[in-house]
Amino acid sequence: MEVDKKLIEKCKEYDKYSFMKLYNMYEKYLYSLCFNYVQNPHDALDMVQEIYIKVFKNIDKFDTEMPFHPWIRKISVNTCLNFTRTIKNNVVSMNVCINDIDGEVTLGDTFVSEEDVLDEVINLETKSIIKKYLTEMPEEYRMVIVLRYYEELSYNEIAELIGRPLGTIKTEIYRAKAILKKKLEKVMEVNK
Repeated sequence: MEVDKKLIEKCKEYDKYSFMKLYNMYEKYLYSLCFNYVQNPHDALDMVQEIYIKVFKNIDKFDTEMPFHPWIRKISVNTCLNFTRTIKNNVVSMNVCINDIDGEVTLGDTFVSEEDVLDEVINLETKSIIKKYLTEMPEEYRMVIVLRYYEELSYNEIAELIGRPLGTIKTEIYRAKAILKKKLEKVMEVNK
């Protein structure tokens, strides 16, 4: 998804129509990124709104010779990280939505063949469990997991985006995966 330079130039002139067009282009992506981080639709919407306020205030500083997507993603990641820092004692809402970002997912939507039914049900259950436990992780682990597995960024891209050493990013992802693995093992033991 790349933005036309003319659209950005119009946004720099504070053209309302252009800002709405930009908003419509990125709304779903930004909501998905924020939702994957906080696992709460209301907080995700608040964060998307905050991101657009920041974009509006800083669009004149954007270099149109550079790609737009990394710039808005950087603003989004920083907004997500700042969001949890502003909450007392790092409390994040536990209103976990088990629906897919694109809408509700029914079991009927996932049936491909009878052999795949059990795998699909287990996959959906695992995803909802991971989303639930993601909100309980320390924020630095939560963001690297979202960037790695939901945004599909490389370790180097994550390190550059967040501004931390590559080794730190690798360690945080390793530790986050270990936490999730322990949580999942506990769930599996309870369900036996």
